[in-house]
Amino acid sequence: VTDEEVERAKAQLKTQLLGHLDSTTAVAEDIGRQMLAYGRRMPLAEFLKRLEVIDAEEVKRVAWKYLHDAEVAVAGLGPLFGMPQLINLRRATFWVRY
Repeated sequence: VTDEEVERAKAQLKTQLLGHLDSTTAVAEDIGRQMLAYGRRMPLAEFLKRLEVIDAEEVKRVAWKYLHDAEVAVAGLGPLFGMPQLINLRRATFWVRY
């Protein structure tokens, strides 16, 4: 993960967020999501401030914490002949890539 990729993702998230909150249904869904995640409604300014401090090192740290050597759950629907074997997906969590 590079800083450039993180900046691109942050810009995309901001665009999607601001474009998505154009209806009362979308706003209600956003409020519900925030209540479940944070226990309160987070003001947009606070969300954007939190988003700005995320960098590539933070993404790597969180990915290492939650993805490295983690158990994998897989579900498939439809033709599964191209789906990787579970053992191969599990082995992929052992790899350390920077």
